[in-house]
Amino acid sequence: MIREVKTIVALLLKRPITEEIAMQVGQIPGYKKLEIADGNWILDSDKDDDDVTTGEEHGWIESILLILLGSHVIANKLGRVYPGDVTFVLQGDASDIRQQREPDVSFVKQENVTPSQGFIYGAPDLAVEIVSPSQSEAEMAAKAQDYFRFGTQVVWLVFPRQKTIQVHTPTNVHTYGMGEMIPGGELLPGFSLSVAQVFEM
Repeated sequence: MIREVKTIVALLLKRPITEEIAMQVGQIPGYKKLEIADGNWILDSDKDDDDVTTGEEHGWIESILLILLGSHVIANKLGRVYPGDVTFVLQGDASDIRQQREPDVSFVKQENVTPSQGFIYGAPDLAVEIVSPSQSEAEMAAKAQDYFRFGTQVVWLVFPRQKTIQVHTPTNVHTYGMGEMIPGGELLPGFSLSVAQVFEM
């Protein structure tokens, strides 16, 4: 036990944080809540205990979005859709990770896809975050702005309690409720998402 703790501490103290180190830390039980900002480990308050273990509601909404988005993207050869365990390095490279994120669902346009067995270096074109009860709207809006800073085009914030989805762009925010459709726009041509389909379980 003591040896395991020493090994974990040694990993967390290493700088710069490389992809190899980040992957090792991510496999340690209880350390999934750690993110990287400004080249240092931080406790990501966006990930509460339900998110780490993927609660039923969170997991089901993520599955619905993956299926609906994925089906359209694959059928139209628009790019790739990823689940929440895929790491995006927003700033840095494999030898020095400065900023990383793991959106619950993400989409990368075909021209930006770089097949790899490791992390994705660059921002997703679409990032989807499923908001937990402990997270405030202001906190999540700030997170959306963080994505935009590194090149993301659109961020969806999914609010299960309110049954609404906020669509953020760098210059605008629009909230969609039950009975409304979210257009895919230029990013996802031909796609539209029924808000009711996401929340009617």
